[in-house]
Amino acid sequence: MTPPANFDTEVCVIGGGPAGAALACRLATLGHSVVVVERDRFPRPHVGESVSPGAWPLLEMLGARAAVEAAGFPRAVEARVRWENPGTRRLRTVEPGISVDRGSFDQILLERAKVAGALVFQPAKARPPFAVPGGWEVPVVTPDGPHTVRARFVADASGRAHVLGGRRRRTSPRTVALHALWSGVESRAGQTCVEAQPECWLWGAHLPGAVFRAMAFVEPEMVRRRPRVGEGIERLYRELLAGSSLFSHLVAGDARLESDVLVCDATCYVDDSPIDKTTVKVGEAGFTIDPLSSSGVQTAIQTGVAASVAIASILSQDGDLDAAMTYFREHQRHAVERHEWLTARSYRACSAYAARPFWRRRSAWAPEPPLADPPVSLEELLGQPVNLSHRSALLPTPCVVGDRVEFRRALCHPALSRPVAYLGDNELAPLLDRLCADRTLREVVEQWAGSIPSSAAYAIARWLADNGLLAPVAPK
Repeated sequence: MTPPANFDTEVCVIGGGPAGAALACRLATLGHSVVVVERDRFPRPHVGESVSPGAWPLLEMLGARAAVEAAGFPRAVEARVRWENPGTRRLRTVEPGISVDRGSFDQILLERAKVAGALVFQPAKARPPFAVPGGWEVPVVTPDGPHTVRARFVADASGRAHVLGGRRRRTSPRTVALHALWSGVESRAGQTCVEAQPECWLWGAHLPGAVFRAMAFVEPEMVRRRPRVGEGIERLYRELLAGSSLFSHLVAGDARLESDVLVCDATCYVDDSPIDKTTVKVGEAGFTIDPLSSSGVQTAIQTGVAASVAIASILSQDGDLDAAMTYFREHQRHAVERHEWLTARSYRACSAYAARPFWRRRSAWAPEPPLADPPVSLEELLGQPVNLSHRSALLPTPCVVGDRVEFRRALCHPALSRPVAYLGDNELAPLLDRLCADRTLREVVEQWAGSIPSSAAYAIARWLADNGLLAPVAPK
């Protein structure tokens, strides 16, 4: 489709990867006009082929699950891991993830955005946007000539290109990844490999097209010591694989390199100002996570979905601007902090190399999260008056209500990964307001059961007790 030279829209999304496609799809589904500007033709090569099981509900929400399943990507049902000790463990997943060809996977998501109503310029180069009265102008260069997209809101989904600029804060030790594709590797369908080495860790997976991606994550100094970028990098890469147990067969057997050995930055960072009243940064434009989590694609889609609700609220005539921006900032903050301590915990689990600089730096990067208060059994609490535990509180928190963001009171505790406003379809604050020193917890729960199902009332009480969020009222 050839667009007019000047095109007006509500939202211009720069970048059509998983974050940008998810954002465009959700906004278009909510009835907003959206233009996506994607630089490359799809399918195109891209690393980051592991899609974790947590992505399935997101793909369902976007209407893309059936197409992804029909694409026949290999299911990741087992991992061979050498990490905590020298032995190899085989870990099977209950809900398998998939190993995808990112070009094809990203194309499926972008097609869903088109079906939802988004207009996609591809291939098209977005020049740096500039502010104008009422919004932004985005110069766009396409094969049929230059165009201008005028938008009320601009979403940066350009990944590490970071087209909107801004200050990024490093959230991990500096890391680079050496990676290449191999052919002639014995097929182990549905299997990924992860291995710790003294100065690096290795990841590999069988991908569509009968190829195997092997990656080595190292500190930049190891690469800088190589005098020649091309031959020296390949030699280093082969040496790292040869010294391992799970990957040595690549260099010792009949496997063949099918690509150059490439080097890319794998350092984590965050932009602490991801949203304002006319712009947002999603996916890797906002923050990156350690590849050890293997959930980069899922996380990118989540940011796009979260941003869609925030933008919809901002664009609405009666939307709460402060709630929308606070919601997205908090969504990003919680994601960054959670990934930091989860990956630091995983690095600490590799005790065999704990004294090595590579592992010591990563183990110490993030402290363990605060401990929960000790739980008290529900059966013990039911016969007593109770209140919230001393570190728990009900605080105004931005929450998604329908397709808007509104401030609602949510249950907060240092050990909760996020404030909790709802359990299932039940809002917590009105229920917790009924806790008092004059009634036992059983009496309160029975009162809850007057407005919600009795089974849900007792399930909420058990969740509160199990998480150490309730405490007996001290006798007067």
